[in-house]
Amino acid sequence: MSTIVSRSGEAKSSPSLYESSMRLFLETTKLLKLDPRVALELSEPHHEIMFTITVDINNRLIEFTPEEYAQQGKDFEDLLESHFDPKYYKILASGNVSFQPRVFASSDASIRAGVIRLFGRLYHVRGRQPEQLRCYRVQHNNIRGPYKGGIRYHHEVSLDLFKMLAAEMTWKTAISAIPFGGGKGGIRMDPRNYSADEIERISSRFMYKLKPFIGPNRDIPAPDVGTNSVIMGHFFRQYSDGENEYHTLRGVVTGKDARIWGSEGREMATGRGLFYCIEEWLRHRQSPGPDQLIAPDKVSWKDVDFIVQGYGNVGSAFARIAVQRGAKLVAVNDRDGTIHNPGGIDPEDLQEHVSSATNVKHSVEGYSKARSIGLDEFWRLNAFLFVPAALGGIITAEVANKLQVKLVAEGANGPCTIEGEEALRERGIEIIPDIIANSGGVIVSYYEWLQNNRQEHWSEAKVNERLSDTIKSNYNIILDIAANRPRRTSEFNSAQYTTGKTHDMRMAAMVLALRRLEDHYKLEGFSQ
Repeated sequence: MSTIVSRSGEAKSSPSLYESSMRLFLETTKLLKLDPRVALELSEPHHEIMFTITVDINNRLIEFTPEEYAQQGKDFEDLLESHFDPKYYKILASGNVSFQPRVFASSDASIRAGVIRLFGRLYHVRGRQPEQLRCYRVQHNNIRGPYKGGIRYHHEVSLDLFKMLAAEMTWKTAISAIPFGGGKGGIRMDPRNYSADEIERISSRFMYKLKPFIGPNRDIPAPDVGTNSVIMGHFFRQYSDGENEYHTLRGVVTGKDARIWGSEGREMATGRGLFYCIEEWLRHRQSPGPDQLIAPDKVSWKDVDFIVQGYGNVGSAFARIAVQRGAKLVAVNDRDGTIHNPGGIDPEDLQEHVSSATNVKHSVEGYSKARSIGLDEFWRLNAFLFVPAALGGIITAEVANKLQVKLVAEGANGPCTIEGEEALRERGIEIIPDIIANSGGVIVSYYEWLQNNRQEHWSEAKVNERLSDTIKSNYNIILDIAANRPRRTSEFNSAQYTTGKTHDMRMAAMVLALRRLEDHYKLEGFSQ
């Protein structure tokens, strides 16, 4: 809890990010009359782990500041342009350059007083030096199985944020009916400002210090913002290094490359799960009836034009899948740019632009087949669907009142503020909450963990089929809880979860999560 001072001079407490995120949990515990001890068990994380790592960072070229150019630029006007072998350097998003010492053995370089000219710009040469980074792992709850959750590399992470995300993983794994709990962690850093070999050293050192707290049956990390299958490979190598039966430890991390015992379909899983939720939402409008949601409009994928915020793993995967089914991507925003083409954007072509080696920020900025627009114009675009797929807290009340869409499908974790969600509901804009919408990643992580434990390898078709069944059955249970419509079908039974009242979708999802968690505490009891 942080403290702020009001205009009257009185000290006022403002809730932390975690406390704000737990309001829905507290409301739902009252609704369900949850056992007080169960509520307390779920109200705070089991473990909050913080530590630092120190890692050697490569040599750097640090570009002159505008002030340095003004003061010293003339002293280096005659400094010859250097030429580096591309194999031994990397331009970072900050504009600085990471390079290997061997670059000087294979390049034409001129240095004076520690200054070099490269690409027509002046840089200070800085030698290799250590850097200290803050690391976190929060283990929220494991009553249903090992702690499970991603590792995030981002410059704005904090313990408070990871507490919120770890709790959300507890709810998400319960909603998905998979035998995991909730965890989350990461490193405070911007990975775009490090080279691949630096990322490997950072990841290996992080896992070295995290190893005592995790394991394939204790806590299982996975990719999140700023991490990927390559980093998961580094994690596995560091964790299993020196172990006699290292192959039995494959399940310690998920999201690995399929060539090193990852799962087929894992990379696209979060975006694909989001697609399945929206597909089910559309199905209810295509075939209204006594067991369906009644709505005046029948909508298919060909009627869906959509905008995406964030073009990383989730946003790009969803866009590629949806466009293949007939939807139209018309605008994309990320931290560095916003683009718009009312005629449609080819997501595969855009992905090539974003992942290009010359695109050091890996941004949609500069994409030649769409017009650059401002953020305010992006929010006000007319579209059927908005997919926030970046970071949390994006949809404030101000943004919600600008949006001109019918549906928001949350690909990111917590993209709506409380005020933003209220504004969306008041305007009749429907929401598919993150707690089910972006659960595809953890569901397929479970499938990867199963394959690792069984020494099996499933086809992508099998993975996607199981993912579709899991997402859609649990999404339908949430719809039934929201509508107070108890049903038993061959795919699911919602009768045991409905409350006798109607609810918004987010509370309905929390009802499902808490009922499933409560069942474990009731049936297993408490250790004394």
